Amino acid sequence: MKPDAKPQFTKAVFERPRSLVDVKTHFCPGCHHGTIHRIVAECIDRYGVRENTVGVACVGCSVFLYDYIDVDVVEAPHGRAPAVATGVKRAQP
Repeated sequence: MKPDAKPQFTKAVFERPRSLVDVKTHFCPGCHHGTIHRIVAECIDRYGVRENTVGVACVGCSVFLYDYIDVDVVEAPHGRAPAVATGVKRAQP
């Protein structure tokens, strides 16, 4: 390959997950929340469970989950996300 030649790519290796909302992130530089949101959205899409997914987010930056992933989200008090998730599962098995 010539030094000034552009590499030729034959296929896309990444695309935005359909469950991930196309908005600019507000997280601090170096924060991994955006990466985790992308991975969660990829899993939701891969397994086709978007219509059956309810996110539970605690206080702090994680509460902004509803801005980035297109699923229903419930907010929970600090440290109580597992208890709230259990309640959601019991109410909507």
